Amino acid sequence: MNSKDRLLGMDRPIDRRDFLNGTSVAIGASLLAACAGKTPVMPEMTTAPAPYPPARTGMRGSHPGSFEGAHAAVEGENWRATNTGEEYDLIIVGAGISGLSAAHIYLRDVDANARILILDNHDDFGGHAKRNEFKVDGKKLIAYGGTMYVTAPHTYPEVSKQVIRELGIDQFSDRDYRDNSAFSTPPRQSATFFDKETFGKDHLAIGDLTSDEVLADLPLSEKGKEDLKRLIEDETNYLADMTPQERREIIYSISWGDYLKTYAGVGEEVMAYFQSRPEGVWAIGADALPAWLAYDEGYPGFAEMDLGFEEEEPEVEEGSGGGQGGSSGFRFPDGNATVARLLVRRLIPGSANGTTMQDIVPAALDYGTLDRSNNQTRIRLSSIVISMGHINGNNSRNVEVTYLNNGSAKTVTGKRVIWAGYHALLPYICSDIPESQIEALSNSVRAPLVYTNVAIRNSRSFANLGIRRVRCPGSFFNGIGPTHNISIGGYEFAKTPDDPVVLFMTHIPLAAGLPAPEQFRMGRYKLLETPFETFERNIRDQLGRVLGPGGFDPAHDIAGITVNRWPHGYAYSIDPESNDVAYYPDDYWPHERKPWVEARARVGNIAIAGTDAASNAMTESAIEEAHRAVHSF
Repeated sequence: MNSKDRLLGMDRPIDRRDFLNGTSVAIGASLLAACAGKTPVMPEMTTAPAPYPPARTGMRGSHPGSFEGAHAAVEGENWRATNTGEEYDLIIVGAGISGLSAAHIYLRDVDANARILILDNHDDFGGHAKRNEFKVDGKKLIAYGGTMYVTAPHTYPEVSKQVIRELGIDQFSDRDYRDNSAFSTPPRQSATFFDKETFGKDHLAIGDLTSDEVLADLPLSEKGKEDLKRLIEDETNYLADMTPQERREIIYSISWGDYLKTYAGVGEEVMAYFQSRPEGVWAIGADALPAWLAYDEGYPGFAEMDLGFEEEEPEVEEGSGGGQGGSSGFRFPDGNATVARLLVRRLIPGSANGTTMQDIVPAALDYGTLDRSNNQTRIRLSSIVISMGHINGNNSRNVEVTYLNNGSAKTVTGKRVIWAGYHALLPYICSDIPESQIEALSNSVRAPLVYTNVAIRNSRSFANLGIRRVRCPGSFFNGIGPTHNISIGGYEFAKTPDDPVVLFMTHIPLAAGLPAPEQFRMGRYKLLETPFETFERNIRDQLGRVLGPGGFDPAHDIAGITVNRWPHGYAYSIDPESNDVAYYPDDYWPHERKPWVEARARVGNIAIAGTDAASNAMTESAIEEAHRAVHSF
């Protein structure tokens, strides 16, 4: 630790110490290839003083201890397992929203008396719907460590809507719960931070980048300023002299980055500004995002371009919050971790008090109730499934499932199994998968991402600067802003700039210049090899440089850090011949084969759920695939 580290506060005893930070993880070409070197079976995990995973800080998400056993299984590691003698009507692998929904739907539609075991490799349930908590100066702060919100629920398939309603989520808009107290007085502006490593000098631009006053001070050349203003205003049709069909041929054949450079005439310094624009939504940069997807998302460069399609008016349900003055979607303080908590409370009575979607938010869920022997449904955490298959290889027989827990391999038996985990792992732990299906499963690829929450003692620096959030197009973290400003069920968001608040910061590890699937794979390697210390140093440095002019002191003002690392993040499928990614698998997929459909076929008494089965990492897909898997038996 050097003097700069101490100035940043790297030596301060904050809420960040619940992590393993030893040697980096060495893995091979992908999860689908042998890992390099032997992986520890189950390293000991540090734990918070109380067994309450949401309060654990440091490296979370795919935390140390949650994946090493799976990597070892891919290597071909064998374990001597002890048969527990436990038998269940249904075993579910994966306690994310899809796995939890599968248990709920199975009890509702198939057998109300079924005994169910849910196994999950993490020390918490919810999958990517993860809850983070901090306590700062006596106040509890809640944040989301993954899936952010219930997006446009009025568009959900009916089976997903039904589950959402059964959980008590009966409002499709969060308007009544938004709390703008701390970030609305005085009115705040948007801001953009240009870092010196990318743009030549550090500069915080506050307000509209196209205004002459703001534009004049940007660290760009005169041409760069002109290009940036032209792109943001987006009034030029760069393919005006072409027919709609000719435009479509171009837009469907290149990336957004290539389109901006080739047809909009944008230079490298402005491309550096736009490169990270899609990362927060699609986990990929402008260099590999298809131009058609940028067009569909309304990104700059297409003006009012006509591609020859008829626009359809979206249907909005009464009361959905859509339309004028509305917002179709519901944000809980912990994102969709509330959906997972509602499912657990329903599956395991007594795990949390209350009966509504409001009172589950502040409720302290009792993790000690999850795996009690008298539960009809049991949730067994920190249990990595390393092997499963029908007894004697007979697809009509029961299924044995072997998992690692506390360093030991144990086997349980189920009449039926639902796999709600990562598709590409399944062929390595289940020998019953047909060869033809293995190829389809291997075409599942996950986009890595990092959702970081930083608890700060107050937001006075934002108030002093007159800003609410900051876009950081060239920095390690591509944005900084407060988490959901929701007050609900007795939980209150910050009321004044003097109250503590959680800042949300996103990092997408990529390898610019490669096709998207390769960027996802390379990004995963980089992410697994990046220690917590690197994230903390970048957090402190970036917050100091961006908010320092407003009085922020990273050594004093940071109270806690949680890095939610997701090496296997957004679920996508790819076409192996073209490397096309199924970003919109239902609305746009130019290939005859749909690998995700082939991959999810039931194998004897093993059904397959999860968002991989839809090539769509959305909550409605997780629930819909759970419903399909349950009803495939």
